[in-house]
Amino acid sequence: MEYAGLSEYEAKVYLSLIGLGSSRARKLSINCKVPRTKVYGTLKKLIEYGLVIEIPGVPKCFTPISPLNAFGSTVKRNLNKALDFSQILESLTDTHETSMKEASPQQKTLWYIDSDDDIIGKFHEIVSQAKETLEVVASADGLTLFFNSAPNLLDQMQNIGVDVRIFSPLDPKANPLARELSYLFDVRKVDISSPLLFVDSDHKSFILAKVTDINGDDPLEAAVFSDDENLLSILHLITSSLMNGQDSGAAPKIEMRT
Repeated sequence: MEYAGLSEYEAKVYLSLIGLGSSRARKLSINCKVPRTKVYGTLKKLIEYGLVIEIPGVPKCFTPISPLNAFGSTVKRNLNKALDFSQILESLTDTHETSMKEASPQQKTLWYIDSDDDIIGKFHEIVSQAKETLEVVASADGLTLFFNSAPNLLDQMQNIGVDVRIFSPLDPKANPLARELSYLFDVRKVDISSPLLFVDSDHKSFILAKVTDINGDDPLEAAVFSDDENLLSILHLITSSLMNGQDSGAAPKIEMRT
């Protein structure tokens, strides 16, 4: 009854009268556990609110007004207010979404995981989601770690039609792992001085990790991943520059501070 603006005593007396139908003050006091000294004052207020009617007689008797008649208009008024507020909220939400699309700078979602999480498992997950292209950019240790963690994963992806490209400092002419991979995939030697492992899956999601000791318990220190299109378009510049550098005969290079 707090929504109707009634006090605790007023609510107890009114609800008790609803249950009794009509009652004298003494019986009402016992039934609703409101002190008899407070009942008359409470009933007087309920009569003023239009919730209770006093039946003439000795002793006095009291009967409640139907809840529908008593609160129907209040409920209707509040429902109308709620509907109006809902429409206002919807309009504000649309305006906010429109303005945020045009605002700058914009907030983007980038997820971070550390060595306590299964980072290499997240790499396998994102690789497995690819339908068209996979681009792997890795340091020597990063590529070795990735290949050893799932030797057949890239084969499986190629078998379903995924175009796999690998960029690393390992030379297919001199390194056994790079040579083996080059028999199946597009493997390109580039200059990568930072210990990293990066995978771009269909240009729809990516994961980037920092490689530490591949022989240790936690070979990947931390990683970030996202499926935000704007972030992906920027990071795609990495592999684009590598490919362009190869095509022009330049020496593609990736160097990041770690």
